Amino acid sequence: MQKRNRPTIFIVDRIKPEMDVFAEILRDDYALLMAMSGAHLFEIAAKEQPDLILLDADLPEVDCRELGRRLKLSEPTRNIPLILISGETRPEEEYSYFESGVFDFIYRPLSPPMVLRRVASALIQKEQGDRLAELSDKLGRYLSPQVYESIFEGTQDTLIGAKRKKLTIFFSDIVGFTSTTERMEPEDMTALLNNYLDRMASIALKHGGTIDKYIGDAVLIFFGDPVSQGYKEDAVACLNMAIEMRDAIKEMQQEWFELGISSPFKIRMGINTGFCTVGNFGSKQLMDYTIIGGQVNVAARLEQNAPPDQILISHETWALVKEDFRCLGREAISVKGIQHSIRTYQVIGKADAIEQDLEGSLGEMVWPAQTIAIDSKVSDALLKLRDSGEWSCLIVLDGLSPVGMITKGRMDEIVRKETDKALFLDRPVSVVMDKELLVLPAESGLEEVARNALSREGSYTFDPIAVTNRGEFSGLVSVRCLMQRMLSSTP
Repeated sequence: MQKRNRPTIFIVDRIKPEMDVFAEILRDDYALLMAMSGAHLFEIAAKEQPDLILLDADLPEVDCRELGRRLKLSEPTRNIPLILISGETRPEEEYSYFESGVFDFIYRPLSPPMVLRRVASALIQKEQGDRLAELSDKLGRYLSPQVYESIFEGTQDTLIGAKRKKLTIFFSDIVGFTSTTERMEPEDMTALLNNYLDRMASIALKHGGTIDKYIGDAVLIFFGDPVSQGYKEDAVACLNMAIEMRDAIKEMQQEWFELGISSPFKIRMGINTGFCTVGNFGSKQLMDYTIIGGQVNVAARLEQNAPPDQILISHETWALVKEDFRCLGREAISVKGIQHSIRTYQVIGKADAIEQDLEGSLGEMVWPAQTIAIDSKVSDALLKLRDSGEWSCLIVLDGLSPVGMITKGRMDEIVRKETDKALFLDRPVSVVMDKELLVLPAESGLEEVARNALSREGSYTFDPIAVTNRGEFSGLVSVRCLMQRMLSSTP
Protein backbone atom coordinates (compact mmCIF):
# COMPACT_ATOMS: atom_id res chain seq x y z
CA MET A 1 0.00 0.00 0.00
CA GLN A 2 1.19 3.50 -0.79
CA LYS A 3 1.71 5.86 2.11
CA ARG A 4 -1.29 8.17 2.64
CA ASN A 5 -1.23 11.77 3.91
CA ARG A 6 -4.58 11.43 5.75
CA PRO A 7 -5.88 8.46 7.73
CA THR A 8 -8.42 6.37 5.83
CA ILE A 9 -11.69 5.32 7.48
CA PHE A 10 -13.78 2.50 6.02
CA ILE A 11 -17.47 3.10 6.91
CA VAL A 12 -20.03 0.32 6.38
CA ASP A 13 -23.59 1.34 7.33
CA ARG A 14 -26.94 0.28 5.88
CA ILE A 15 -28.64 3.58 6.92
CA LYS A 16 -28.18 6.28 4.27
CA PRO A 17 -28.85 9.30 6.57
CA GLU A 18 -26.18 8.05 9.00
CA MET A 19 -23.70 7.72 6.12
CA ASP A 20 -24.39 11.36 5.27
CA VAL A 21 -23.77 12.40 8.87
CA PHE A 22 -20.45 10.51 8.99
CA ALA A 23 -19.42 12.10 5.70
CA GLU A 24 -20.26 15.56 6.98
CA ILE A 25 -18.35 15.07 10.23
CA LEU A 26 -15.23 13.28 8.93
CA ARG A 27 -14.53 14.17 5.30
CA ASP A 28 -12.47 17.30 6.04
CA ASP A 29 -9.88 15.43 8.11
CA TYR A 30 -10.00 11.87 6.80
CA ALA A 31 -10.12 9.93 3.53
CA LEU A 32 -13.34 7.92 3.45
CA LEU A 33 -14.24 4.54 1.97
CA MET A 34 -18.02 3.98 2.19
CA ALA A 35 -20.31 1.00 1.62
CA MET A 36 -23.89 0.16 2.56
CA SER A 37 -23.37 -3.61 2.45
CA GLY A 38 -21.01 -5.86 4.39
CA ALA A 39 -20.40 -8.17 1.43
CA HIS A 40 -16.68 -8.84 1.00
CA LEU A 41 -15.91 -6.51 3.91
CA PHE A 42 -12.90 -8.51 5.12
CA GLU A 43 -11.43 -8.82 1.62
CA ILE A 44 -11.75 -5.07 1.05
CA ALA A 45 -10.14 -4.32 4.43
CA ALA A 46 -7.23 -6.69 3.68
CA LYS A 47 -6.66 -5.07 0.29
CA GLU A 48 -7.12 -1.40 1.18
CA GLN A 49 -5.81 -1.62 4.77
CA PRO A 50 -7.73 1.39 6.16
CA ASP A 51 -6.66 2.97 9.44
CA LEU A 52 -10.09 2.43 11.03
CA ILE A 53 -13.33 0.54 10.33
CA LEU A 54 -16.75 1.86 11.41
CA LEU A 55 -19.30 -0.94 11.07
CA ASP A 56 -23.07 -1.07 11.49
CA ALA A 57 -23.55 -3.74 14.18
CA ASP A 58 -26.98 -4.66 12.80
CA LEU A 59 -25.94 -5.71 9.29
CA PRO A 60 -27.63 -9.09 8.76
CA GLU A 61 -24.87 -10.45 6.53
CA VAL A 62 -22.04 -9.73 9.00
CA ASP A 63 -21.22 -11.55 12.24
CA CYS A 64 -19.39 -8.73 14.05
CA ARG A 65 -17.74 -11.00 16.62
CA GLU A 66 -16.43 -13.37 13.94
CA LEU A 67 -15.24 -10.42 11.86
CA GLY A 68 -13.37 -8.96 14.85
CA ARG A 69 -11.61 -12.26 15.46
CA ARG A 70 -10.77 -12.66 11.79
CA LEU A 71 -9.31 -9.16 11.55
CA LYS A 72 -7.06 -9.81 14.57
CA LEU A 73 -5.81 -13.13 13.22
CA SER A 74 -4.81 -11.77 9.79
CA GLU A 75 -1.42 -10.10 9.43
CA PRO A 76 -2.59 -7.26 7.10
CA THR A 77 -5.57 -6.31 9.31
CA ARG A 78 -4.58 -7.17 12.88
CA ASN A 79 -3.80 -3.55 13.83
CA ILE A 80 -6.97 -2.00 12.29
CA PRO A 81 -9.37 -0.86 15.05
CA LEU A 82 -13.01 -1.89 14.63
CA ILE A 83 -15.73 0.43 16.04
CA LEU A 84 -19.35 -0.77 15.98
CA ILE A 85 -22.26 1.58 15.27
CA SER A 86 -25.07 0.42 17.52
CA GLY A 87 -28.04 1.26 19.66
CA GLU A 88 -27.99 0.60 23.39
CA THR A 89 -26.28 -2.70 24.30
CA ARG A 90 -26.16 -4.67 27.53
CA PRO A 91 -22.82 -4.77 29.43
CA GLU A 92 -22.46 -8.52 28.88
CA GLU A 93 -22.90 -8.02 25.12
CA GLU A 94 -20.28 -5.28 25.06
CA TYR A 95 -17.87 -7.55 26.93
CA SER A 96 -18.30 -10.35 24.37
CA TYR A 97 -17.67 -7.89 21.55
CA PHE A 98 -14.51 -6.55 23.24
CA GLU A 99 -13.32 -10.14 23.74
CA SER A 100 -13.64 -10.77 19.99
CA GLY A 101 -11.49 -7.75 19.10
CA VAL A 102 -13.93 -4.83 18.84
CA PHE A 103 -12.22 -1.60 19.93
CA ASP A 104 -15.18 0.66 20.83
CA PHE A 105 -18.83 1.64 20.17
CA ILE A 106 -20.50 4.68 18.63
CA TYR A 107 -24.09 4.79 19.85
CA ARG A 108 -27.18 5.98 18.01
CA PRO A 109 -28.37 8.66 17.65
CA LEU A 110 -25.08 9.97 16.32
CA SER A 111 -23.43 12.83 18.17
CA PRO A 112 -20.70 14.65 16.19
CA PRO A 113 -18.49 15.30 19.26
CA MET A 114 -18.81 11.64 20.31
CA VAL A 115 -17.96 10.44 16.77
CA LEU A 116 -14.90 12.69 16.56
CA ARG A 117 -13.70 11.69 20.03
CA ARG A 118 -14.08 7.94 19.45
CA VAL A 119 -12.46 8.13 16.01
CA ALA A 120 -9.52 10.21 17.30
CA SER A 121 -8.99 7.85 20.25
CA ALA A 122 -8.94 4.78 17.99
CA LEU A 123 -6.50 6.37 15.52
CA ILE A 124 -4.15 7.53 18.30
CA GLN A 125 -4.05 4.01 19.72
CA LYS A 126 -3.48 2.55 16.26
CA GLU A 127 -0.59 4.94 15.63
CA GLN A 128 0.98 4.00 18.94
CA GLY A 129 0.46 0.32 18.18
CA ASP A 130 2.03 0.70 14.74
CA ARG A 131 5.05 2.43 16.25
CA LEU A 132 5.42 -0.27 18.89
CA ALA A 133 5.09 -3.01 16.25
CA GLU A 134 7.73 -1.31 14.09
CA LEU A 135 10.08 -0.91 17.05
CA SER A 136 9.49 -4.52 18.14
CA ASP A 137 10.22 -5.71 14.61
CA LYS A 138 13.49 -3.76 14.54
CA LEU A 139 14.57 -4.96 17.99
CA GLY A 140 13.51 -8.51 17.11
CA ARG A 141 16.16 -8.65 14.41
CA TYR A 142 18.81 -8.57 17.12
CA LEU A 143 17.35 -11.67 18.80
CA SER A 144 16.67 -15.20 17.68
CA PRO A 145 12.93 -15.45 16.89
CA GLN A 146 12.41 -18.14 19.54
CA VAL A 147 13.95 -15.94 22.25
CA TYR A 148 12.09 -12.87 20.99
CA GLU A 149 8.73 -14.67 21.04
CA SER A 150 9.32 -16.19 24.48
CA ILE A 151 10.10 -12.75 25.93
CA PHE A 152 7.03 -11.08 24.41
CA GLU A 153 4.79 -14.00 25.36
CA GLY A 154 6.03 -13.81 28.96
CA THR A 155 7.53 -17.31 29.10
CA GLN A 156 11.12 -15.98 29.17
CA ASP A 157 12.43 -13.58 31.82
CA THR A 158 14.98 -10.82 31.20
CA LEU A 159 16.84 -11.29 34.48
CA ILE A 160 20.43 -12.48 34.61
CA GLY A 161 20.42 -16.22 35.20
CA ALA A 162 21.03 -19.57 33.52
CA LYS A 163 20.15 -23.26 33.63
CA ARG A 164 21.71 -26.56 32.59
CA LYS A 165 20.11 -28.26 29.59
CA LYS A 166 21.04 -30.94 27.12
CA LEU A 167 21.35 -29.26 23.72
CA THR A 168 22.56 -30.06 20.23
CA ILE A 169 25.07 -27.41 19.17
CA PHE A 170 25.95 -26.45 15.61
CA PHE A 171 29.00 -24.48 14.49
CA SER A 172 29.82 -23.45 10.93
CA ASP A 173 32.64 -21.39 9.49
CA ILE A 174 33.71 -20.21 6.04
CA VAL A 175 36.95 -21.86 4.91
CA GLY A 176 39.65 -19.31 4.14
CA PHE A 177 37.32 -16.36 4.59
CA THR A 178 40.11 -13.82 5.16
CA SER A 179 42.24 -14.96 2.23
CA THR A 180 39.21 -15.01 -0.08
CA THR A 181 37.73 -11.65 0.91
CA GLU A 182 40.98 -9.67 1.01
CA ARG A 183 40.96 -9.78 -2.81
CA MET A 184 37.37 -8.52 -3.01
CA GLU A 185 35.94 -5.04 -2.89
CA PRO A 186 34.32 -4.33 0.52
CA GLU A 187 30.89 -3.85 -1.08
CA ASP A 188 31.10 -7.20 -2.90
CA MET A 189 32.34 -8.97 0.23
CA THR A 190 29.51 -7.51 2.34
CA ALA A 191 26.85 -8.46 -0.20
CA LEU A 192 28.24 -11.98 -0.54
CA LEU A 193 28.49 -12.57 3.22
CA ASN A 194 25.03 -11.16 3.96
CA ASN A 195 23.53 -13.26 1.17
CA TYR A 196 25.14 -16.35 2.69
CA LEU A 197 24.08 -15.55 6.26
CA ASP A 198 20.52 -14.74 5.19
CA ARG A 199 20.20 -18.10 3.40
CA MET A 200 21.65 -20.01 6.35
CA ALA A 201 19.43 -18.19 8.87
CA SER A 202 16.29 -18.98 6.87
CA ILE A 203 17.19 -22.67 6.86
CA ALA A 204 17.98 -22.64 10.59
CA LEU A 205 14.63 -21.05 11.49
CA LYS A 206 12.79 -23.46 9.20
CA HIS A 207 14.12 -26.38 11.26
CA GLY A 208 13.56 -24.73 14.65
CA GLY A 209 17.14 -23.77 15.47
CA THR A 210 17.93 -20.96 17.91
CA ILE A 211 20.48 -18.67 16.26
CA ASP A 212 22.86 -17.74 19.06
CA LYS A 213 25.17 -15.38 17.22
CA TYR A 214 27.22 -14.55 14.15
CA ILE A 215 30.93 -14.32 14.91
CA GLY A 216 32.25 -12.69 11.77
CA ASP A 217 31.72 -15.41 9.18
CA ALA A 218 31.01 -18.12 11.78
CA VAL A 219 27.50 -19.14 12.88
CA LEU A 220 26.50 -20.67 16.24
CA ILE A 221 23.06 -22.34 16.43
CA PHE A 222 21.59 -24.64 19.06
CA PHE A 223 18.55 -26.89 19.41
CA GLY A 224 16.72 -27.65 22.66
CA ASP A 225 16.09 -24.20 24.15
CA PRO A 226 13.93 -22.20 24.68
CA VAL A 227 11.79 -24.95 23.07
CA SER A 228 12.78 -28.63 22.91
CA GLN A 229 11.14 -31.44 20.97
CA GLY A 230 13.17 -34.06 22.86
CA TYR A 231 16.89 -34.93 22.76
CA LYS A 232 16.66 -37.19 19.70
CA GLU A 233 14.24 -34.94 17.82
CA ASP A 234 16.45 -31.89 18.46
CA ALA A 235 19.52 -33.73 17.13
CA VAL A 236 17.65 -34.98 14.04
CA ALA A 237 16.35 -31.47 13.32
CA CYS A 238 19.90 -30.11 13.59
CA LEU A 239 21.28 -32.64 11.10
CA ASN A 240 18.40 -32.04 8.70
CA MET A 241 19.25 -28.34 8.88
CA ALA A 242 22.96 -28.99 8.27
CA ILE A 243 22.27 -31.19 5.23
CA GLU A 244 19.95 -28.57 3.74
CA MET A 245 22.64 -25.96 4.37
CA ARG A 246 25.20 -28.15 2.61
CA ASP A 247 22.90 -28.51 -0.41
CA ALA A 248 22.20 -24.76 -0.41
CA ILE A 249 25.93 -23.98 -0.37
CA LYS A 250 26.42 -26.08 -3.51
CA GLU A 251 23.72 -24.04 -5.27
CA MET A 252 25.23 -20.78 -4.04
CA GLN A 253 28.74 -21.81 -5.11
CA GLN A 254 27.47 -22.31 -8.65
CA GLU A 255 25.65 -18.98 -8.56
CA TRP A 256 28.80 -17.19 -7.34
CA PHE A 257 30.95 -18.95 -9.94
CA GLU A 258 28.61 -17.82 -12.73
CA LEU A 259 28.83 -14.26 -11.37
CA GLY A 260 32.58 -14.35 -11.90
CA ILE A 261 33.70 -15.25 -8.36
CA SER A 262 36.36 -17.85 -9.08
CA SER A 263 36.86 -18.89 -5.43
CA PRO A 264 33.39 -19.07 -3.86
CA PHE A 265 32.94 -19.73 -0.16
CA LYS A 266 33.08 -23.24 1.26
CA ILE A 267 31.96 -24.02 4.79
CA ARG A 268 32.78 -26.53 7.49
CA MET A 269 30.13 -27.72 9.95
CA GLY A 270 30.47 -29.35 13.37
CA ILE A 271 27.68 -30.74 15.59
CA ASN A 272 27.80 -31.97 19.19
CA THR A 273 25.20 -32.94 21.79
CA GLY A 274 25.68 -32.46 25.53
CA PHE A 275 24.80 -30.50 28.64
CA CYS A 276 25.41 -26.75 28.44
CA THR A 277 24.67 -23.73 30.54
CA VAL A 278 22.09 -21.60 28.72
CA GLY A 279 20.52 -18.30 29.75
CA ASN A 280 21.08 -14.57 30.18
CA PHE A 281 24.70 -13.54 30.71
CA GLY A 282 26.00 -10.00 31.14
CA SER A 283 24.98 -6.99 33.21
CA LYS A 284 21.71 -5.32 34.14
CA GLN A 285 22.35 -2.80 31.37
CA LEU A 286 23.35 -5.25 28.63
CA MET A 287 22.90 -9.00 28.46
CA ASP A 288 23.15 -11.78 25.93
CA TYR A 289 21.06 -14.96 25.72
CA THR A 290 23.66 -17.59 24.89
CA ILE A 291 25.21 -20.95 25.74
CA ILE A 292 28.56 -21.73 27.38
CA GLY A 293 30.43 -24.83 28.44
CA GLY A 294 32.82 -27.53 27.30
CA GLN A 295 30.29 -29.07 24.90
CA VAL A 296 30.21 -25.80 22.95
CA ASN A 297 34.00 -26.03 22.59
CA VAL A 298 33.63 -29.59 21.30
CA ALA A 299 31.25 -28.42 18.56
CA ALA A 300 33.71 -25.69 17.58
CA ARG A 301 36.58 -28.20 17.45
CA LEU A 302 34.52 -30.57 15.29
CA GLU A 303 33.85 -27.73 12.86
CA GLN A 304 37.59 -26.93 12.67
CA ASN A 305 38.35 -30.57 11.77
CA ALA A 306 35.57 -31.02 9.20
CA PRO A 307 36.43 -31.08 5.48
CA PRO A 308 35.16 -28.17 3.36
CA ASP A 309 31.39 -28.40 2.70
CA GLN A 310 31.08 -31.38 5.04
CA ILE A 311 29.52 -32.14 8.44
CA LEU A 312 31.43 -33.71 11.33
CA ILE A 313 29.51 -34.91 14.41
CA SER A 314 30.43 -36.30 17.82
CA HIS A 315 29.65 -39.79 19.09
CA GLU A 316 26.99 -38.36 21.41
CA THR A 317 25.13 -36.89 18.45
CA TRP A 318 25.69 -39.98 16.31
CA ALA A 319 24.13 -42.19 19.00
CA LEU A 320 20.91 -40.15 18.73
CA VAL A 321 20.70 -40.00 14.92
CA LYS A 322 22.33 -43.22 13.71
CA GLU A 323 18.98 -44.72 12.65
CA ASP A 324 18.09 -41.66 10.59
CA PHE A 325 21.39 -40.76 8.90
CA ARG A 326 24.31 -42.57 7.27
CA CYS A 327 27.64 -41.64 8.80
CA LEU A 328 31.25 -42.76 8.40
CA GLY A 329 33.54 -43.14 11.39
CA ARG A 330 36.53 -40.77 11.27
CA GLU A 331 39.64 -40.13 13.35
CA ALA A 332 39.15 -39.18 17.01
CA ILE A 333 40.11 -35.63 17.98
CA SER A 334 41.38 -34.01 21.17
CA VAL A 335 39.75 -30.97 22.77
CA LYS A 336 41.51 -28.71 25.27
CA GLY A 337 39.98 -29.14 28.72
CA ILE A 338 38.52 -32.59 27.96
CA GLN A 339 40.68 -35.54 29.03
CA HIS A 340 39.30 -38.19 26.69
CA SER A 341 39.43 -38.04 22.89
CA ILE A 342 36.24 -37.32 20.94
CA ARG A 343 35.07 -39.96 18.46
CA THR A 344 33.88 -38.35 15.24
CA TYR A 345 31.65 -39.25 12.29
CA GLN A 346 31.25 -37.69 8.86
CA VAL A 347 27.61 -37.26 7.83
CA ILE A 348 26.92 -38.67 4.36
CA GLY A 349 23.16 -38.21 4.09
CA LYS A 350 19.74 -39.34 5.23
CA ALA A 351 19.22 -43.06 5.73
CA ASP A 352 16.21 -43.17 3.40
CA ALA A 353 17.93 -41.34 0.52
CA ILE A 354 19.24 -44.49 -1.18
CA GLU A 355 18.32 -43.77 -4.77
CA GLN A 356 20.99 -41.09 -5.23
CA ASP A 357 23.81 -42.85 -3.42
CA LEU A 358 25.52 -44.70 -6.23
CA GLU A 359 26.08 -41.86 -8.68
CA GLY A 360 27.95 -38.59 -8.48
CA SER A 361 28.62 -38.73 -4.73
CA LEU A 362 32.37 -39.40 -4.43
CA GLY A 363 32.90 -35.74 -3.57
CA GLU A 364 30.72 -36.13 -0.45
CA MET A 365 33.23 -38.60 1.04
CA VAL A 366 36.32 -36.44 0.60
CA TRP A 367 38.56 -35.90 3.63
CA PRO A 368 41.36 -33.30 3.73
CA ALA A 369 44.97 -34.41 3.35
CA GLN A 370 48.35 -32.72 3.59
CA THR A 371 49.97 -31.72 0.28
CA ILE A 372 53.45 -30.82 -0.85
CA ALA A 373 54.69 -29.19 -4.05
CA ILE A 374 56.60 -31.38 -6.51
CA ASP A 375 59.63 -29.07 -6.41
CA SER A 376 59.98 -29.48 -2.60
CA LYS A 377 62.84 -31.37 -1.01
CA VAL A 378 62.75 -34.69 0.82
CA SER A 379 63.60 -32.84 4.06
CA ASP A 380 60.41 -30.77 3.64
CA ALA A 381 58.40 -33.97 3.19
CA LEU A 382 59.84 -35.49 6.37
CA LEU A 383 58.77 -32.46 8.39
CA LYS A 384 55.27 -32.46 6.92
CA LEU A 385 54.77 -36.19 7.49
CA ARG A 386 55.02 -35.58 11.24
CA ASP A 387 51.70 -33.72 11.01
CA SER A 388 50.00 -35.72 8.26
CA GLY A 389 46.95 -36.74 10.34
CA GLU A 390 45.03 -39.97 9.92
CA TRP A 391 46.27 -40.56 6.36
CA SER A 392 50.00 -40.74 7.30
CA CYS A 393 50.80 -39.58 3.79
CA LEU A 394 51.39 -36.51 1.62
CA ILE A 395 49.87 -35.82 -1.79
CA VAL A 396 52.38 -34.38 -4.26
CA LEU A 397 50.98 -31.55 -6.37
CA ASP A 398 52.16 -30.25 -9.69
CA GLY A 399 50.49 -26.86 -9.60
CA LEU A 400 47.01 -27.76 -8.32
CA SER A 401 46.89 -31.31 -9.70
CA PRO A 402 47.82 -34.45 -7.71
CA VAL A 403 50.62 -36.46 -9.36
CA GLY A 404 51.82 -38.78 -6.62
CA MET A 405 51.80 -39.80 -2.97
CA ILE A 406 54.41 -40.13 -0.23
CA THR A 407 53.52 -42.52 2.58
CA LYS A 408 55.15 -42.44 5.98
CA GLY A 409 55.93 -46.16 5.83
CA ARG A 410 57.64 -45.91 2.46
CA MET A 411 59.61 -42.84 3.53
CA ASP A 412 60.86 -44.54 6.72
CA GLU A 413 61.93 -47.59 4.70
CA ILE A 414 63.89 -45.48 2.17
CA VAL A 415 65.55 -43.37 4.87
CA ARG A 416 66.81 -46.50 6.67
CA LYS A 417 68.50 -47.72 3.48
CA GLU A 418 70.20 -44.43 2.58
CA THR A 419 73.86 -44.15 3.53
CA ASP A 420 74.37 -40.46 2.62
CA LYS A 421 71.37 -38.97 4.39
CA ALA A 422 72.42 -35.33 3.95
CA LEU A 423 72.51 -35.73 0.16
CA PHE A 424 69.29 -37.70 0.21
CA LEU A 425 67.39 -35.07 2.21
CA ASP A 426 68.36 -32.42 -0.35
CA ARG A 427 66.87 -34.37 -3.27
CA PRO A 428 63.40 -33.58 -4.79
CA VAL A 429 60.34 -35.38 -3.40
CA SER A 430 59.71 -36.96 -6.80
CA VAL A 431 62.36 -39.60 -5.97
CA VAL A 432 60.34 -40.92 -3.03
CA MET A 433 56.76 -40.56 -4.25
CA ASP A 434 54.52 -43.35 -5.52
CA LYS A 435 53.35 -42.44 -9.00
CA GLU A 436 50.58 -45.06 -9.05
CA LEU A 437 48.11 -42.68 -7.36
CA LEU A 438 44.49 -43.19 -8.44
CA VAL A 439 43.02 -39.76 -9.27
CA LEU A 440 39.28 -39.38 -10.01
CA PRO A 441 36.94 -36.38 -10.35
CA ALA A 442 34.45 -35.66 -7.56
CA GLU A 443 31.45 -36.41 -9.79
CA SER A 444 32.55 -40.03 -10.37
CA GLY A 445 29.94 -42.70 -9.56
CA LEU A 446 30.74 -45.02 -6.68
CA GLU A 447 30.51 -48.22 -8.72
CA GLU A 448 33.02 -46.83 -11.22
CA VAL A 449 35.31 -45.73 -8.37
CA ALA A 450 35.13 -49.16 -6.70
CA ARG A 451 36.02 -50.93 -9.97
CA ASN A 452 39.03 -48.66 -10.54
CA ALA A 453 40.23 -48.95 -6.94
CA LEU A 454 39.98 -52.75 -6.72
CA SER A 455 41.61 -53.27 -10.13
CA ARG A 456 44.90 -51.91 -8.80
CA GLU A 457 47.60 -54.49 -8.21
CA GLY A 458 49.01 -55.77 -4.94
CA SER A 459 49.58 -53.32 -2.12
CA TYR A 460 48.12 -50.42 -4.14
CA THR A 461 44.58 -51.89 -3.90
CA PHE A 462 43.81 -50.21 -0.61
CA ASP A 463 45.68 -46.95 -1.12
CA PRO A 464 43.46 -43.88 -0.75
CA ILE A 465 41.88 -42.30 -3.83
CA ALA A 466 42.74 -38.70 -4.72
CA VAL A 467 39.69 -36.59 -5.65
CA THR A 468 39.72 -33.48 -7.81
CA ASN A 469 37.16 -30.72 -8.32
CA ARG A 470 37.53 -28.87 -11.63
CA GLY A 471 41.04 -30.31 -11.85
CA GLU A 472 42.07 -29.06 -8.40
CA PHE A 473 42.95 -31.51 -5.61
CA SER A 474 40.24 -31.48 -2.94
CA GLY A 475 41.10 -34.46 -0.71
CA LEU A 476 41.26 -38.23 -0.30
CA VAL A 477 38.72 -41.05 0.03
CA SER A 478 39.70 -44.32 1.71
CA VAL A 479 38.76 -47.60 0.07
CA ARG A 480 37.46 -48.85 3.44
CA CYS A 481 35.01 -45.92 3.66
CA LEU A 482 34.04 -46.45 0.03
CA MET A 483 33.15 -50.10 0.69
CA GLN A 484 31.32 -49.17 3.90
CA ARG A 485 29.30 -46.55 2.00
CA MET A 486 28.31 -48.95 -0.76
CA LEU A 487 27.34 -51.71 1.70
CA SER A 488 25.20 -49.29 3.71
CA SER A 489 23.41 -48.28 0.49
CA THR A 490 22.47 -51.86 -0.38
CA PRO A 491 18.75 -52.49 0.39
